[in-house]
Amino acid sequence: MKAIMAALFRMGTFALTVGAGTVVGLLAIPIITRVVGADAWAVQVLVQSLATLFGVVVAFGWGTIGPGLVASHDRRDRPQLFLDSLITRTYLLLVAAPVMMIVLAVLRPREAVFVSIASAAYLMPFVGASWYFVGEGKPMRLFLFDALPQLLGTVAGVGVLVMTGDFTLLVITQLVFNICAVVISSRVILRDGSGQLAPNFSLRNSLRQMAQQRHGVITAATGSFYVNLPMVAVNMIIPAQLASYAIADRLFRFSVTAFSPILQFVQGWIPEGGAGSTAHRIRRAAQFAPLLGIVGGSVLAAAGPWAAQLLVPGPTNFGYNLSIPVGTSFAAVAVSQVIGLACLVPIGKARELARSTLVGAVLGTPLILLGAAYFGVAGVIWGMAISEVAVAAFQVYVLRRYLRT
Repeated sequence: MKAIMAALFRMGTFALTVGAGTVVGLLAIPIITRVVGADAWAVQVLVQSLATLFGVVVAFGWGTIGPGLVASHDRRDRPQLFLDSLITRTYLLLVAAPVMMIVLAVLRPREAVFVSIASAAYLMPFVGASWYFVGEGKPMRLFLFDALPQLLGTVAGVGVLVMTGDFTLLVITQLVFNICAVVISSRVILRDGSGQLAPNFSLRNSLRQMAQQRHGVITAATGSFYVNLPMVAVNMIIPAQLASYAIADRLFRFSVTAFSPILQFVQGWIPEGGAGSTAHRIRRAAQFAPLLGIVGGSVLAAAGPWAAQLLVPGPTNFGYNLSIPVGTSFAAVAVSQVIGLACLVPIGKARELARSTLVGAVLGTPLILLGAAYFGVAGVIWGMAISEVAVAAFQVYVLRRYLRT
């Protein structure tokens, strides 16, 4: 009973971070759309989507397999692990941010200043420490030192927007607070290793760190590619329907975010039991993953049109024709996150995890592009849903084959 209560408390604390972020994000959307309109908000969503794509380069796999690395390292070695990653990810940020700014300035030349500042603001969290706090199993540190400064930035940014009506000032405010989050969380972690840290700023060391992360970054890059490709495809092929897809994108991402406390808990729970209980815990996690995915996906499919009205009050084109494929996508992602990130990584199957995302990218890319060209937003979302189901099926096959042997 004591172990169960401890597990529930940890999961609940992870949920605090996710819940606070979700509530703030949900409340911010209708305020933003009332002040600047749905079209301007859709541009912000476009920047956020591309930030997750370019953020893969900045995070370079630490956000994907980093929690498992932290959980498996000795406590005394963890701060050095983070310091090495921090130096490497800072170099990558200095490369990725200008490229993202140029790409968005080409896509949205009229909002070049806005999208450039927003690019820096939304890339900054990828230099942060959320993955580290998840791996060490300390959700309160995750909330206080990483999530809370970013949430305060969103609140302050919305307040500035309401007072001034200037959307650019909102992203400037978020940029300042996101930088503070990185500084605070890094200071807390590095203080734990005070006197034992050996900073290495050589590019050779960073390249060596990146080589060790190759499977993680392949997984993150391909997964992010086909998750964010729909937003780019809609913007380029059917730009008039960008606002409709932006609603679907927000619902999907909020749902995945709401699921993340479960994933974060399982990522720490499986390896902390030791090698003797790993297989047993993996089996339990794999049994519950499909059930959670089906339940969550069904709720999202049924409540999608109602939730769309909460996000963007007023007439929208978001109906069951869009909410059903969004729910299908979420169900598949819930399964693949637990099976892939929480189960395959601890048993040394990071290569198969990367292959699964390649399967999704190869299958999803043509489906999404053809769907946008011939079936509109619904075709785009169904293309993404089919690719996510393929990823989950591949990972389940790999795990079942491992457990049989």
